[in-house]
Amino acid sequence: MPSQTALQVMRLCQSDAASLEDIAHVVQADPALSAEVLKYANSAFLATGVQVASIQRAAVKLGMKTISHLALCFSLVAANRKGSCRAFDYERFWSTSLARAIAGKTLASHVKGSDPDELFTCALLSHMGELVLASVFPDEYEIILAEDASCETRKTMERMRFAIDSAELTAELFLDWGLPATYALAAGFHEELDTSELGESTTRNVAELLNLCCRLAALCSGDRPAAPWFEATEKLAQSVTGKDDICPMVFDTVVEQWHEWGKAFAIATTACPSYEEVKAG
Repeated sequence: MPSQTALQVMRLCQSDAASLEDIAHVVQADPALSAEVLKYANSAFLATGVQVASIQRAAVKLGMKTISHLALCFSLVAANRKGSCRAFDYERFWSTSLARAIAGKTLASHVKGSDPDELFTCALLSHMGELVLASVFPDEYEIILAEDASCETRKTMERMRFAIDSAELTAELFLDWGLPATYALAAGFHEELDTSELGESTTRNVAELLNLCCRLAALCSGDRPAAPWFEATEKLAQSVTGKDDICPMVFDTVVEQWHEWGKAFAIATTACPSYEEVKAG
């Protein structure tokens, strides 16, 4: 669950009567959350030449919706860095999630009509169902993870044991947290782009973007796939952004920001070669 501060911020953001001042007042009462929001507001992503030193100014710079999403994200990271499921790598989970989030924000800047801050949130939380299963059912989920099965097989095992799989659970969490239904559905099906559930809509576009984020984050985390994987990834990137040869530039930007943000938010990252070096093997 998000922290009480995050929940209060989210409720205020859903109220027509709430103001940025109301939200800033709630955030600044939580020193840890305030620090994370200020780091984000002053990050390289938002470099405008103007640094902010107060939550009030950060709220004005970021806006109500972004503040709400950041409160949700940072409270979940802070509360779930460790757990009792021995087969679940919590450090790797957040490291990869951060890479996804940065990829989402970076890619969204190349996609007309996409909101980079919203895609940061959506990508960061797009696998939260896995974390919840590891946290709520540590022993049972450890048995599933020990099988080292494919994604599809693991989800089948999850449904058999829990009556829901981690992707479906992620979608339910998004809805419970008040995130847009489009993002909830995209997060639930971004690993299954051939499903009819996505249709040919904005939801599919977001799901494809999330799928591409996962692919780039996998490279950050040390995966070294074969040539057909790169061909599929580059084809997807061209479809999502409308631009050729965008993968090398986006990936190298993601790696640079991943390392910077890893230091800022105490999330582990690893050295990673350039996209072309990874592709060349």
